[in-house]
Formats: sequence, C-alpha cells, structure tokens
Amino acid sequence: MQSANPSIRYWQTPHLPGVELCRAHHREFSYGRHVHLDYHIGLVQQGGQKFIHKGGSHELVSGRLSVVNPDEMHDGLSLMPEGYTVRVFSINPAQMLGWLGEERFFTTPLLERQDLYQGFGRLHQALEHPTCDPLQAEGMLLELLERLFALPAAPHALADPQLHYLRDMLLANLDARHALEDLAAHIGMERFAFLRQFKKRTGLTPYAWLKRLRLEQAKRLLTKGMSVSEVALAVGFFDQSHFHHGFRLAFGLTPAQFREQMLPTKS
Repeated sequence: MQSANPSIRYWQTPHLPGVELCRAHHREFSYGRHVHLDYHIGLVQQGGQKFIHKGGSHELVSGRLSVVNPDEMHDGLSLMPEGYTVRVFSINPAQMLGWLGEERFFTTPLLERQDLYQGFGRLHQALEHPTCDPLQAEGMLLELLERLFALPAAPHALADPQLHYLRDMLLANLDARHALEDLAAHIGMERFAFLRQFKKRTGLTPYAWLKRLRLEQAKRLLTKGMSVSEVALAVGFFDQSHFHHGFRLAFGLTPAQFREQMLPTKS
C-alpha cells in the first residue's frame, strides 16, 4: 500500500459526524478552479494563500478566516515561495441544516475576526487528538457557527432551485454520459443560453462542474470503504489513470492515500 503524503492529512472524528478535517502544508501544489459539495471553513497558520472567489481576488493569511458555501467556484495557490500551512473544516450541508435548523449561507468569503480565527484553530488542533472530549468539541463548534452565522444574512444566488435540481440529478447519475443539450432541456432552456447562464452563475463549464462533482463524491465513497476501482466506476471514471490523475490534482493525494487516511486503523 502506498504511504500518504506526510504534508497532507485528511481525517474524520466520531465526535462530529458529517465533518471532514484536513491539515496540509502546500508549497508547489495549487487548487485549480473548483467547487465543493460541502461548506468549507479554512485558516492559514503559516504563510498565505491567494484565491479567486466570484471574480474577486482575496488573500488568506494568519488572522483571517476563509468561508466558502457549497457550489461556489474558487481556487487557491501560495502567496509565498515557502508555501503555506492550512487547516480546513468541510461540513456536510445536511449536518449543517440539522445544527442550524434552517438553510444558511456565508455572506463573504473572507473574515477578519480574531475570535473566530482563534476558536476554529483551537478546535481543529484539539480534534487531532483521540482524547478530545466529544461534548466539548460539539459545543465549541456549535458556538462558533452561531457566532459566524450571526453576521448579517444576504441572498445566496447559487441556492437557485434549478442549479440544485441539476446537481442532485447529476449526483444520482455520475456514471452516465451527459450532453449539454440534455442538461439544458432538464430546466427548459436552449443550450447556448444555458451554457452562458451556467458559466455566469458558477464560474465553471458544465463539464468542469460535473468532473468536480465526481471527485467530491469519490471522496465520500472512499471514506465509506469502497475500493479505488469500485469508486472510479461508480462516479463515472472508466479510465483508472484519469481518476488517479484527477483526484491527485484536486486533493494532493492519490485515491488510495486518501482512503488509507480516512478509514479507521484496524487493531
């Protein structure tokens, strides 16, 4: 079995179901334009990251918190040659809805709030240790989310029912082939108008969006214990080398390395 890249670690904790954690040091690796299925909360502890979000350029450095909603296009690369160290919470939307009781969205991609930055940083570090108290962990996260979402709310354009419908339809049929004309027809649009509106709304082409959905779903299936070959076929990668290459470009690890990190160690 391949050993995982020691500079990137993914894991889950039984204390917070529906939450994926990542700690990484990136030097040359960069995140291309992509979206996530989950809410992402990130903080840099060393160095800095530059990212594009909804057409605006932002710098994530120590003391600032990055908050990105599901389906929002963004990227990420290092500000400095020595790279940067980042900690990330990925929270499943269903879990977030269960905690908040209503659908909420972040209003800005970057926050300069020392209290939230320090709070999320302490919680992330605590969750690296198996002795972390579950009551304390859940209490800390819910308190931080309450303070985070207490900020003024704003309409979220990507919460459009048509986009949600397309995403759910594609997630249910990731192993199928999809034509632009068919996707447009699903929401009653002509394909050229659909393509223009889709790129304006998401920042991605439908093909790039579908590929990212496949990779995001692949992470979930690998976490459940499915083999790499089974996952590749289930999400529509019929060429194993393309799956391996795409996954590594997206997440910095091979599918096998990610699966090894996320599955509980057998005694």
